[in-house]
Amino acid sequence: MSTDLRKRKITYTLILTSDSPAAHHRRLHLKTGAFAVVSFVLFVAVICYAVYVTITMAGAMERNTKQLEQIVQMKAENEKLTADNESLTSRVTSLEQNLSSRTAQEQELVAAHEENYVPRGFPMSGAAQILEEDTAADTETEDADNDALKVEANPEWKELIFVSTEGTKVVATAPGTVKETREAEGEVSYVVIDHGNGYVTTYRNLGSPIVDEGSQVVKGVALFLVGEDNTETGYSIRKDEEYVDPLELIEIKG
Repeated sequence: MSTDLRKRKITYTLILTSDSPAAHHRRLHLKTGAFAVVSFVLFVAVICYAVYVTITMAGAMERNTKQLEQIVQMKAENEKLTADNESLTSRVTSLEQNLSSRTAQEQELVAAHEENYVPRGFPMSGAAQILEEDTAADTETEDADNDALKVEANPEWKELIFVSTEGTKVVATAPGTVKETREAEGEVSYVVIDHGNGYVTTYRNLGSPIVDEGSQVVKGVALFLVGEDNTETGYSIRKDEEYVDPLELIEIKG
């Protein structure tokens, strides 16, 4: 009888019941070997799932840690970039202010330079009298029978006639370049100066020019020496090829 007991295989019965009175009982018989296999498979599955969850959580934690480190690093870099940007903005503002200041200074220098080349000077080195139209007419009447060459004002040029004494000099009224000179027998001599800013001045006298064509002159340089026979000087100004009244520009001091 003991031998029969050893040979008998142990089986397990799984009974499934329902609360419903009409339901039938279901029985599921599991052999010991099959039960052990199923249990082992379930155990391995649980272990694998646990290992998977552990690995996944470890990876997620590692990724989170790296992300946190990256966030901290990016935050530090952002703060540095913000500070650098503020510094650069401050430098740009300073440079713009310096540039604006230098531009204003350059404009002032250019304006002063251009103003220096405007013919505002007096065309004579000493005292001189401007010959009025009535006086000029009387002089022409008195010298009607005199064939002596005279410097007569050209009304179209708005020319002024200056009468000075012997020893006076006819001088340039602003810096510039001697554009043209002329000295011919029986004609009035002249010197034309281009001041490089649209202004051109013309000096007419019966004397001989003492400057050369093409030479650079400064304000006050002598153009003619006034003697006994060339006391009259004609002076005219052009601005962009249009004649202007010299009295509008001449600065008479004293």
